[in-house]
Amino acid sequence: MTVENWIVKLALSVFLGSLIGLEREFHGRPAGLRTHILVCMGATILTLSGIAIAETFSASNTPPGAEVSRVIAGIMTGIGFLGAGAIMRTRDMIRGITTAACIWFVAAIGIVIGIDQYIIAASSTGIALIILIFLPLIEERLAALEYRDVVIRGENRDPEALIKNCTSVFENNSIGIHDIDIEIAREGSSITLLYHLRIRKLNNKLQLLNTLSEVKGVINVKWQRAVGNI
Repeated sequence: MTVENWIVKLALSVFLGSLIGLEREFHGRPAGLRTHILVCMGATILTLSGIAIAETFSASNTPPGAEVSRVIAGIMTGIGFLGAGAIMRTRDMIRGITTAACIWFVAAIGIVIGIDQYIIAASSTGIALIILIFLPLIEERLAALEYRDVVIRGENRDPEALIKNCTSVFENNSIGIHDIDIEIAREGSSITLLYHLRIRKLNNKLQLLNTLSEVKGVINVKWQRAVGNI
């Protein structure tokens, strides 16, 4: 394998890796342009090294493809640990899974470049960019279902009317109600309603809370994350 061949492959890996990296950089992810370029280029270098080793020891009884397969398996295993470092969890939210997948993907692109499959590498990068750029537009329309709790404390004068009026506020905002927990104070002067909600999309949370607070008999309203899974 000539030096020129190595340079062409490395340049291609830098270019294709940078395309994915730029998309991640644009979205402010911790693993951005430099990380994706280095991962893609590193995978290419390791794959080319595996091919060079196989060619050097081609006289042995071990098939050349076996050496390259071991190198590729080692690359993907190591990249798995690197990708795991990009995943972060805060409360009930998990971030970085797409970035971890991108790191794993550009490593695969580097491997494909190393074994001379340029068309596969280029077309795969193009498809990946389409997925990263255009699919979020569809995901926004298909917002994920979230579970939230709203605690409403009100006067215990007409509890049935209070529940009916509060429930109608949620229904008018197209918010599904899974269940309602009711607690009445010992002295009987106040009532607490715990609404377990299923929310697909909520444009203005503050407006919803303000509307609830204006319902006759409501003392205060509290928005909180759902405790446990519904």
